[in-house]
Amino acid sequence: MSQQEDDLRALAKIMDFLRAVSIILVVMNVYWFCYEVIRLWGVNIGVVDRILLNFDRTAGLFHSILYTKLFAVLLLALSCLGTKGVKGEKITWGRIWTALAAGSVLFFLNWWILALPLPIEAVMGLYVLTIGTGYVCLLMGGLWMSRLLKHNLMEDVFNNENESFMQETRLIESEYSVNLPTRFYYKKRWNNGWINVVNPFRASIVLGTPGSGKSYAVVNNFIKQQIEKGFLMYVYDFKFSDLSTIAYNHLLNHPDGYKVKPKFYVINF
Repeated sequence: MSQQEDDLRALAKIMDFLRAVSIILVVMNVYWFCYEVIRLWGVNIGVVDRILLNFDRTAGLFHSILYTKLFAVLLLALSCLGTKGVKGEKITWGRIWTALAAGSVLFFLNWWILALPLPIEAVMGLYVLTIGTGYVCLLMGGLWMSRLLKHNLMEDVFNNENESFMQETRLIESEYSVNLPTRFYYKKRWNNGWINVVNPFRASIVLGTPGSGKSYAVVNNFIKQQIEKGFLMYVYDFKFSDLSTIAYNHLLNHPDGYKVKPKFYVINF
């Protein structure tokens, strides 16, 4: 347990580091593209200027206003992966997509603000406001998405959702058929279905361990439905008189399935 806690703390530190680098990239974007206002305020950090110029010269980091933003969002997304999966009652996919959409618009599509015919202080204020608000929206959407996804995964630790599939729900009857009712799980709910043995003359094999419900689910239904449809039956009753009692009582209750009244015989030795 101690090792697991240490691993979680280490992961949290890595996620915090990635998020910090992401924020630094956003600050670098503001510093570079609002540099005129920063110089107007008398801020002169020569070391930072040389580092950023070096980045731009070697990697073209500031050739486009989008490059630093894209790297910042990538690191932000990676940092959200380590978020603990705790679902809040108000976290829904609608809220998540709304936050991500609003954040993307404010964060990426605010380049035109820099060209507005306004005082440069106002331009910088609007630019910082939109990029900051957009970043916060993206952060919220990413955290919510990570929590919701991890919460859903923890709810389905045995992968039941992906292993479920659609089954037959139609009742297909004929004069010979045996229809076995079923219940199956699909798309987060239980459904009623049918196993339709439309041609029982080709033989049916029932396999299962002792006590698994072979007689209850299959054999009893075969006996009852075949008697109701007027068939002659030869029942091998291994646990006499379980199946014999069912066959006899059902025959007494449904004699109308036979044109000639049948007789009931027991061979027991």
